[in-house]
Amino acid sequence: MKKRRVISTLLAGVMAAALMTGCGDAAQTGGAGTDTAVIKIGSVHPLTGSYAYEAQSIINAQKLAVEEINAAGGIKSMGGAKLELVTGDSQASADTGASETERLIAEGCSIVTGTFQSGVTLTCMQKAEQNEVPFLVTVSNNVAMFENGFEWCFRIQPNANVFAEDFIQYISEVKTDDIKTAVLIHEDSLTGTDSGDIISANMGATGIELLDRITYSASTSTLSTEVTKIAELKPDLLIAIGYFADTSLLVKELNERGVTFKMVCGVANGGISDSKFVADFGESVENFLDLNYRFNPNSDKTQSLLESYKTKFGDDMSVHAVWGYESIYVIADALERAESSSPAALRDALKTTNIEDHVLAQPGAITFDEKGENVNAAGVLVQIQNGKHVVVYPEQFAEAELIVGK
Repeated sequence: MKKRRVISTLLAGVMAAALMTGCGDAAQTGGAGTDTAVIKIGSVHPLTGSYAYEAQSIINAQKLAVEEINAAGGIKSMGGAKLELVTGDSQASADTGASETERLIAEGCSIVTGTFQSGVTLTCMQKAEQNEVPFLVTVSNNVAMFENGFEWCFRIQPNANVFAEDFIQYISEVKTDDIKTAVLIHEDSLTGTDSGDIISANMGATGIELLDRITYSASTSTLSTEVTKIAELKPDLLIAIGYFADTSLLVKELNERGVTFKMVCGVANGGISDSKFVADFGESVENFLDLNYRFNPNSDKTQSLLESYKTKFGDDMSVHAVWGYESIYVIADALERAESSSPAALRDALKTTNIEDHVLAQPGAITFDEKGENVNAAGVLVQIQNGKHVVVYPEQFAEAELIVGK
């Protein structure tokens, strides 16, 4: 190990100079994952289009993590090698995401992360698998993508099954007797459909009657027809699965018509759990709930992270951003243990991940099963109270009591 560190130190200046000529030079010095003074991490997300706001927050968080790790001495087992984030824009397209993944691998990235949309993520995972380079999902919860027997892919966040199952359990435990009926509305991509299927099949276990399941395209420009149907059904509970843009469209339409409910609960909803959503809609979304992944609010490490992000980017850290941030620390941990940036060594190290010191609201360490799924991944109920997001359930992570009703 000492010999490796000496060699790494002696070569640092030469390698750094070579890398400064451009990303493509990394491939000339040995291709993806060559042990150098700079370790490249790819990040493919939809940086243009309707998902750009969420995607940029993920990139910002990854940049913050890279800066922190580099400032703390880099990857110490590799002589202080520094991390470099190399970004790609999927443009919310599966084909573009796949080509961007290939580009980042060709430019020497030891691992690729992404991509926010499950359909895009799957094609990127396939490209990484074909090239035998690890892929770490930042945000995407489709279940099927990890049922393909992939050997190079990992996911920290809960999948759609976990979200839906946690929703059914938590709603059963916290609902009041006057919540008797519900309508489920969701976008019709892999993300919405997966959770929607489980919720529809298991809603009876909550004691709440599901009156209807309404679907729409996430790229729709109007939800007028859908809101008309909801208003006619008059459910006590509205369950909404969607992204930031479409959920905002839904709430705007509901507000314009004065349609209200005893309870609104999202499931992995990209709007309800975002601070910009609260800023945009104010009191009209007070007491909205979302079953989502979340940072642990009762952790000093979390509070320090939120402050650092706000200081650097002038915005509250979104729930999506937290997973981008943690992805970099998972990669750094694997690099330290692998003592190498080669894709194969990094893949093997990721398989034995066991990180207890993290900022996530999950009961236990980050560790992956044989499919690459985080075995302890879990959701929590987050509620908007007094214009702020607070965890209200389960009690282990709660920072406030649940409020039911407007």
